[in-house]
Amino acid sequence: MASERPDTNRVLLVEDNPHDVRLAREAIVEADSSIELDVVTDGAAALDYLRSRGTTTDTPVPAFVLLDYNLPKRDGADVLSVIKSDSILRRIPTNIFTTSDSKEDIVRMYDLHANAYLTKPQTIDQYVSLVDHLESFWLSTVTLPPIDTHEH
Repeated sequence: MASERPDTNRVLLVEDNPHDVRLAREAIVEADSSIELDVVTDGAAALDYLRSRGTTTDTPVPAFVLLDYNLPKRDGADVLSVIKSDSILRRIPTNIFTTSDSKEDIVRMYDLHANAYLTKPQTIDQYVSLVDHLESFWLSTVTLPPIDTHEH
């Protein structure tokens, strides 16, 4: 069985709003971050991306996922449910990243085992601060588990 450490700088952003993708990319540059951002624009593409990781040397496992709640094809709740019910994918920290601050949405996402629930920043300065915090916590502070990509 192949065991692969997550790519310590790779992050998957699942986001269908081009403006939010642009803000995230700008914040990474402005924060002088080492994050390598991969972007997919719908829930089905997110699951395809995650299921293909580690199967070849050029598709590393992301260190964590930023998952929008409202997505086309498969919404964030559906994607999160699939990730957290999969014996391999559930090891990848998955953070909900949304504009919703609804108590019901927050409770639902944590009930589905989200690792964190983050409300999207509105300004580039707030995005830079968030990138700094995410990088510090997920890429420097915590120890991520190895991902056994051939376990199925």
